[in-house]
Amino acid sequence: MKYRKLKSINKEVSEIGIGLWSLVSDEWGQIDNKEEIINHAFNNGINFFDTADIYGKGEGEKLLGKIFKNNRDEIVILTKIGYDLKTNKRRFDLNYLKNAINDSLGRLNTSYIDILMLHNPTMEIIKNNEILEFLRDLKIEGKILSYGISLGPTLGWEDEGIKAIEMGYKSLEHIYNIIEREPGQTFLKFDDIDHFIRVPHASDVLDDRKWPLKFDNRLHRKFKDMKWIQEALKCAEELKKRINRLKLYETAIIYVLSNRNVSSVVPNITFKEEIDLYSKLINDNVQLSENELQIIDYMYNICFRKLNEESIEETKLYK
Repeated sequence: MKYRKLKSINKEVSEIGIGLWSLVSDEWGQIDNKEEIINHAFNNGINFFDTADIYGKGEGEKLLGKIFKNNRDEIVILTKIGYDLKTNKRRFDLNYLKNAINDSLGRLNTSYIDILMLHNPTMEIIKNNEILEFLRDLKIEGKILSYGISLGPTLGWEDEGIKAIEMGYKSLEHIYNIIEREPGQTFLKFDDIDHFIRVPHASDVLDDRKWPLKFDNRLHRKFKDMKWIQEALKCAEELKKRINRLKLYETAIIYVLSNRNVSSVVPNITFKEEIDLYSKLINDNVQLSENELQIIDYMYNICFRKLNEESIEETKLYK
């Protein structure tokens, strides 16, 4: 595994991270060997784990607290607060946030959290100085080492991300992939914060191992319009033909990591074998050539850009 130094704290994180979202929620299918997957990731050098209190109603945090109770300092934990576990609705009043951070510390079985993020906050919350001061106090108290914003739902909003950076938040979690470049590409111009990238395979469109894609009301992909997915698949198939020395799922991961401002990429992992595939990709030091990057740019301009714009419009529905 290869590692990248964080800007916000004096630690390094693995280029591949593990998201507990895909392990403990129902939206990725039933996963029975969660602990085995996490242990296998750690044994392959993965030290970055991304979770949230709402994932599995605390199950994601509990898993990490159980597995790493004796070697907590060997991993970097990012967790998120801002959803009421009883109602599943966003909630950012200070009393709730104070209880939420203490509950997360308890479930994680730790005295500190490396990176604490507000989970899908609106502009009003991002601009709230009292909340920012609360996070700064948590850092002074030693309960967290750094604080940031996880943008969403879906792509998140460009204005909110830029405002978070202006306010002094030290990291962003956001979507960035070959199809949905923006607003992530705009955020990545800021090289003094940490960037954690989720959904690198664009709802599995860029993961040729999972083709053909079908609508399944049980899976997270249901939130994407099937017409969008089918159109994106046509473009993805063409890209796969043009860069044929790699599997498309490999191209998608290496593309994200080709941006040196990316701290870690978090693919949706549900099988232990996927960790082996991603680890080998990193260990073999696979890189995209200048010509291949130009092909990706070309495909974006003639095919993917329109889909990216549709995703941005889709995100406005959540405002």
